[in-house]
Amino acid sequence: MIQFVKKIVLYYTQDMKLQSKFILSHLILVIAPTILIVSILLTQLSDILLSNTVLSEQNLSKQTADYIENCIAQVNNASTSIIENAYFSEILNSASYDIPFESSDDFVKDTTSFLSSIHSSVDGFVITGIKIYLTESFQSLYDNPIYSSYQVFEPLAKVQGSYWHGIFSSTSKKYLVCPSLYLTPSECENLGELAIIRKMNYVNDIETPAAYVVVYFSKSNIDFILGKDLSISDSSTYLINERNSIVSTSNSSLSGKYILDYKTVQSKLTQNHRFITMTLGGEKVYAGCKEIPNTDWYMVSVIPTNNAIIQIRDIVFQLIGTYMIFLAFACFIALLLSNSIVKRIKSIINQMKLVRKSTPKRLLLKPGHDEIGDLIDTYNYMTDEINNLLKQQVKASTDLRLSEFKALQAQINPHFLYNTLDMINWLSKMGKIDEVCAAVQALSKFYKLTLNRGNITVSVKEELEHVSLYVQLQNMRYQDKIHFIIDVPDELLDYEIPKLVFQPIVENSIQHGIFAKESKEGNIVIMGWLENDIMVFVISDDGVGIPEGKLKSVLTGTLESTCGSNIGISNTHKRLQLFYDLEYGLIYRSTPCVETEVEIRIPAKKFIK
Repeated sequence: MIQFVKKIVLYYTQDMKLQSKFILSHLILVIAPTILIVSILLTQLSDILLSNTVLSEQNLSKQTADYIENCIAQVNNASTSIIENAYFSEILNSASYDIPFESSDDFVKDTTSFLSSIHSSVDGFVITGIKIYLTESFQSLYDNPIYSSYQVFEPLAKVQGSYWHGIFSSTSKKYLVCPSLYLTPSECENLGELAIIRKMNYVNDIETPAAYVVVYFSKSNIDFILGKDLSISDSSTYLINERNSIVSTSNSSLSGKYILDYKTVQSKLTQNHRFITMTLGGEKVYAGCKEIPNTDWYMVSVIPTNNAIIQIRDIVFQLIGTYMIFLAFACFIALLLSNSIVKRIKSIINQMKLVRKSTPKRLLLKPGHDEIGDLIDTYNYMTDEINNLLKQQVKASTDLRLSEFKALQAQINPHFLYNTLDMINWLSKMGKIDEVCAAVQALSKFYKLTLNRGNITVSVKEELEHVSLYVQLQNMRYQDKIHFIIDVPDELLDYEIPKLVFQPIVENSIQHGIFAKESKEGNIVIMGWLENDIMVFVISDDGVGIPEGKLKSVLTGTLESTCGSNIGISNTHKRLQLFYDLEYGLIYRSTPCVETEVEIRIPAKKFIK
């Protein structure tokens, strides 16, 4: 027997063909562990994975409850900051009679400051709205046009028919967490589908309601939190309050199937901090709950046991399938290894010869851990280092080009912003509210297009819109003295252009051309067309013009005038040359006292967002 074993070992180590040896070795190494692992999976791993899955869902449930608790805490903090506000307490103390100081500057300042702080608490994500519903004693507040723009003070009559007002009227409650069922349709649609409400009585008449502080928050946000961490199909998480109303749910159809009343949740689920097994709707499930502080809510999580087991079974089959793939892969590798030694050596020699004619390239072979593998690995490392150095050299050149471009772009004169804000300030002082609104909207859109999420290129359409907003703001400041015309065909609107090309040129035309005229009035025209693969734009004005001897100074930034320097033109010219090539940029032509034309030529390329 011993002799027979020795012969087999000798044949395997010395006489068996290398290809057969590799195949046999790989089959032994792969099949034996596979059989062992499958046996363990079928006997023990399913129970372990099931326990871990339920424990994982339990931890996810706690995490979800913490998220909801944080949302409620944020809403509660907003509500508490209002009722503890000194101004609000003073109002409640003075509300049973006429407020003697409501017309004073100090009272208006305190009120607007109070309303501004409330308005800033509405983030639109968690807190979607805040209202203070006041009794008729406060009519002078909620009817005052000074405060109505904040949309915080409202008459109590608006919500007297609501379910939540009925609860406060018929009970001694002073604090209520409301599901959407308690709110009016108008509240749900315009403010938020959930709310925390506090009833405030007069300070000098503690039995009589004076105001209701209502902080609305988003039900969709709570729904998202409930559903985002569910990892098992057909599982459900929902919030239920003491009146057996479903406040929020990850899946409305499943919540109806797995619904538990409030008393059952308290009696069965709160006694155990772990998931327990129950039968709901004729189906065996794991169920658990978490109490949400500062509310009458319980978060109930339900997991069908069959789905959890199916998921575990899928994991087992995936592992078996993975091993079968590795088995097939091992056979394939065994066939390759027998021929790989000589082939790898030849590949290294041939690849080294190619270095004389071109850049070095990696060997597309697995290096392995033998001597040949070490040689391949070292060669590939050397190749990677050389190629990385070449790439870094190219990238450094490109980065330098873009850095110069952005640096030049950042030099756009900021005085326009200061002047526009100064104009808005004076319009506001003169009571021109409509003009202030129009100016603020135009300025906001102007800088939104200016920033443009950091992009260095925009479409021609966006660039024209940007310069139009600039002229609009200048006309608001200078009484429509600038007549602006755009004559660019629609086919050019979707082409690409570097950002902030037109605006500095138009600004130069206004400041150094039109405003240098005695009338301070003039025309600016932007025309554009395609010449083969080149976009051509011409911006002309009928300003004072530029003497021929000073035209070159415009593009170098050395031309000075009483209106300041023209550094914006120089920057624009340099940006275009950096972005494209020295043959592109700006070309100035001018006839003094008649007109000035600026020609822009750039390659035509469709804009891709």
